[in-house]
Amino acid sequence: MLTSIVFSKDRPLQLDLCLKSIKQNLFDDNKIVVLYKTSTDLYESHYAKIKEEHDDVEFVKQGHSIWSSILEIVKNASPYVTFFTDDGIVFRKVDFTMENVDVVFNAPQPPATFSLRMGLNSRTRDYGDGEQREDPVPKPVYKLEVPSSQEAFLLWNRTGVGVGGYWSYALSVDGHIFTKGFMLHCCEELEHLYKYYDNKSLPRETLAWSNTPNRFELELQRFYFFTTPMMASPEFSCVVNSPNNRVQSDAENRNGDHYSYDAEYLAEQFGLGKRIDLNKIDFDKVKITCPHTEIDILEGLS
Repeated sequence: MLTSIVFSKDRPLQLDLCLKSIKQNLFDDNKIVVLYKTSTDLYESHYAKIKEEHDDVEFVKQGHSIWSSILEIVKNASPYVTFFTDDGIVFRKVDFTMENVDVVFNAPQPPATFSLRMGLNSRTRDYGDGEQREDPVPKPVYKLEVPSSQEAFLLWNRTGVGVGGYWSYALSVDGHIFTKGFMLHCCEELEHLYKYYDNKSLPRETLAWSNTPNRFELELQRFYFFTTPMMASPEFSCVVNSPNNRVQSDAENRNGDHYSYDAEYLAEQFGLGKRIDLNKIDFDKVKITCPHTEIDILEGLS
């Protein structure tokens, strides 16, 4: 019922960890597609190795337009679609199924998204200066019980929360599940707009769109006011983004404040045959109260 699209560039070791965590801790009925880009032949060879080790995963190399690539994947996707970046980790085993999530999407007030990164533990936010500040749980937040699920779910109105916080940010590519119909509509419109802005006669320094997941997420915000006001999540989050490094120049995202691991060094370790064992990482060591929390991923290097 679910297609997971994983964005990746030049981070083979982190991608391997991400894929292992999805397979181990997320749903069985999950088709995984990696949309990747490499900057050198060496990185390309690393991704060839990952393809061998994850032969149950579909790999799509990004073409000239990330917008066209995403659209084609979504066209062939399952009824539900989610996105991950390669530094995302499903850090705990979920105790619910996609059938349970389907029930949530068909509630009397259906959500715009089901966020795997939100939960009652998600109480802080990084405002860009490295300090975690309070990002309180919305009031009211409704607890939804689904009879066949071992976990309860949360439902809240994102329009009652200040814009800019995680609790109001529905259109994220960090473990947010959407209906295929909604995401297909978004992708078709964005690909049309990209073609317009990619016109060589236009002033490219002001209009051109970059072909990155960051820009994709940014442009998704065009649909903020067209999405339903409700959001949903499990009672406790199961996905975290661990920003140990940065491989794009689109956004000055904070990274490496606590566990800084250079992408080239990690790729070198991958080339030496090293991998990160998900089960050797102590996720309790760093209390996950924020969807973006640096994890000591090399704790599991072996």
